[in-house]
Amino acid sequence: MRNPYIIGVFLAAGKSKRMGQNKLALPLKGGTIGSLSLQTALLSHLDHVLIIERTEHASLEWMGAPYHSPPFRERWSLHVCQEAEKGQGHSVSSGVRKAESMGADGVVILLADQPRLSVDHLNALVAMAPVSFAVSSSLGALTPPIYFSSACFPYVKELKGDEGARSLLKSGQLGTGAVLEAKTSAELKDIDTPEEYDIVRRLVI
Repeated sequence: MRNPYIIGVFLAAGKSKRMGQNKLALPLKGGTIGSLSLQTALLSHLDHVLIIERTEHASLEWMGAPYHSPPFRERWSLHVCQEAEKGQGHSVSSGVRKAESMGADGVVILLADQPRLSVDHLNALVAMAPVSFAVSSSLGALTPPIYFSSACFPYVKELKGDEGARSLLKSGQLGTGAVLEAKTSAELKDIDTPEEYDIVRRLVI
């Protein structure tokens, strides 16, 4: 019996409105917010990573040179969501449609602004396949990364607007899944504002 083929859907199509500039390119711990988040995905047991962007000519300067070269370059590909401007739900559903076309047995929805996410946590989430879904949790709050099996794809593909994957969990449509508690609450926190960035920068340098 073969192992399930699991693709990461790495959401990098946001506008960083609350930050006032491209937050993925902001420096952090020898890299950038985006590159540290991507590094975790590429070093994990995910079989491939789809980077979801708004345009084919999206600037991936935040990524850093190492990830444009072997062996990392073979681990990811760029997927353009034409409707990303309409909200995160469109990026999620577009990414899942692409992953499905690539033969994915499951996907993990990842945020590009979670630079403190650990490889161990992501691998533990991947290892939960083939449950229907598995969601990360911190102090009772459900948050990405989230694993969805192919059985959930019909529902995830219907997301639109600002609906995130968490809305499906609240709806009860997906049945019973698993919850993976993070070892520390800090690793699941995303970075949206200058204040949050300043706090993280002081902690990780």
